[in-house]
Amino acid sequence: MAKRFLRNALLATAAMLAIAAFVNYEVDPFQQYRVPARHAPRFYRAFQRYEDPGLARHYAYDRAIISSSFMENVSGSEVDRAFGSGRTMNLCLSAMTAYDGGKVLEVALATHALKQVLYNVDYNAFSGPADRVGYGTLPLYLYDSRRWNDYPYLLSSGTLGRSIDILLDRRVGQFRTDPDNPWYWADDGTGFGAKKAVEGLDPRDINARYKQPPRTMQGMWASLEANLEPLVRAHPDTEFIFIWPPYSILVWADFASRGQLDVSLDFKRRFVLEMSRYPNVRIHDFQARTDWIMDLAQYRDIYHYSPKISSQLVKDVAAGKDLLTPGNVDARIAQLRSLATAADAAKIIAQARAGPGT
Repeated sequence: MAKRFLRNALLATAAMLAIAAFVNYEVDPFQQYRVPARHAPRFYRAFQRYEDPGLARHYAYDRAIISSSFMENVSGSEVDRAFGSGRTMNLCLSAMTAYDGGKVLEVALATHALKQVLYNVDYNAFSGPADRVGYGTLPLYLYDSRRWNDYPYLLSSGTLGRSIDILLDRRVGQFRTDPDNPWYWADDGTGFGAKKAVEGLDPRDINARYKQPPRTMQGMWASLEANLEPLVRAHPDTEFIFIWPPYSILVWADFASRGQLDVSLDFKRRFVLEMSRYPNVRIHDFQARTDWIMDLAQYRDIYHYSPKISSQLVKDVAAGKDLLTPGNVDARIAQLRSLATAADAAKIIAQARAGPGT
């Protein structure tokens, strides 16, 4: 009797798992096996690390955006218009590390003949161990070419919940449905503005809100050598366009106050000298654009800027503006150092709080 019960229980469990796997495979809510044809795709920012390998594998594109949230508000079509040709896919990852970005880029390069990669260079992305994941976990089984190891995805109750949501057309959770702009967040009601940008900041410890860890040149360079440079070297027919994003002036004040200015600028200089050795690389630097970084009205916080800046940045990259080269990197670094050391964080924050608002 007990053996029969155990056998029946095992058979029932196996049957339920098989049904779940079948449903998850057919619906495929995170687009691991196909671009959906029977329902609108759902792009969940909270599950980017689960969706991006499928997007990188199955969508049609010849230009990819690899970035943290700094370029999530950029649509593929506006990049195409700026460059005058091509088809761009936004493969951003919130809180992207160099390791995260490298894994997504590996999939994109393995499955597409990419003309160009727009890669956002963020100092914090290179902090910590070379295999550091920026947010949650990185499901590496979805980033390889093997399908037999996808059972965590196919048997997951979380996957099944989203499959059922799609089958029942339930609008559960936050997601977008536009492949051209899958991760856009600027319309979430939070808004931009000087008061918003400095909300919750202590001028004596700006980083208390962000808790960014200290960085070392040894660690940052090890991450670059492990996660980025091998891909540039292995794909000479792909143009890698590196973009240094325009943090607000308060980021530079923060770097200066907690001893991270020198390592940041030294990394930037070494990055330019090293990457400029490759003929398939060009570098754009918007970090000293004072018309942007001083205008806190265009920021949501000290790091994230408005779509107005994002769109102009894309146009300027396409037009070849603000190039950073071995010939001008020292002058740019000197300019940034001067801006950072001259910034009075307490005064800037006080003025923003006294302003007209968002």
